[in-house]
Amino acid sequence: MVDTPHYFGGVWTELKLEAISAYSKFFTGALKATAFDLWYIDPFAGTGSREEIRSVGLLSKNGPTAEELVSYPGSAARALSVQPPFDHFVFGDERKDRRKALAELRNKHPGKDIRIVPGDANVALQKLFGEPPLAEGSMGRGSARAFVFLDPYGMSVKWSTLTALARSKRADVWFLVNLKAAVQQLSKDHGALDAHKRSALYGCFGTHDWEAQFYEFDNRQGQLFSEEPESRGFRNVDKVAIAAYHRKRLEGLFAYVSDPLSLAVGAHDDYFLLYCMSNNPYPNARALIARGATWVVRHYREMASHHKSGR
Repeated sequence: MVDTPHYFGGVWTELKLEAISAYSKFFTGALKATAFDLWYIDPFAGTGSREEIRSVGLLSKNGPTAEELVSYPGSAARALSVQPPFDHFVFGDERKDRRKALAELRNKHPGKDIRIVPGDANVALQKLFGEPPLAEGSMGRGSARAFVFLDPYGMSVKWSTLTALARSKRADVWFLVNLKAAVQQLSKDHGALDAHKRSALYGCFGTHDWEAQFYEFDNRQGQLFSEEPESRGFRNVDKVAIAAYHRKRLEGLFAYVSDPLSLAVGAHDDYFLLYCMSNNPYPNARALIARGATWVVRHYREMASHHKSGR
């Protein structure tokens, strides 16, 4: 267990991590026999593990309970155990204490090439995919291919970062979209949108067109002695339409965008959407990516359904 416990998650976190692990094995299995150099990139890796406080029954089913701290491998630890293995690993987190925990994880794998990047994940990713061997360029023999897992805090993944990943044509990207955060920024009353909200939403959608798409306006009689009518705007779409708009934007960047795997958090079972995206320039490669991603989404969607129904 790390010195800096990272408390988060539950059943749906495990579902997400299992899905990512499954595609990781598919990714390395499909490409290991090729000459590609394989990278695993996780800029929101946290500590590499996660801790959860779990209630444990004592004496009888209806008796008193105790609590125990349970540690589970996070995305970084799982990636390091994938077989066939990746050739290179890039982990990151903005918090220094979590990067220290990642360094401890690295020390447990002295034979692996593990880089830990500090600071803003967007800056780190844009730099990484703006330079060889991951920058846009030749896809020939010996070049790099990357598996990128984006599991951000809120809406911290910027559109410019997604653009850089798409432009490189080298990455299979699994992106957990925090739709709840976007909906919270989209005030029902247009007048409540401030500069901060507009900036965050531009970073999410990569355009200002969302305002015209999500709000309708009516003109009401202005105040006394005013010749100009007062215009009021109200959001006229729900989260389903917002998710559809965001997906359409993603499809404008990437040649392939999977169906989403919905992850429940409390009562909100469609606020967190996990997508696989790729801009691989080769149709046969995209078809292979789609086959792997489709299996993962369907399999873990079925597991999620079983969990909801209590089976």
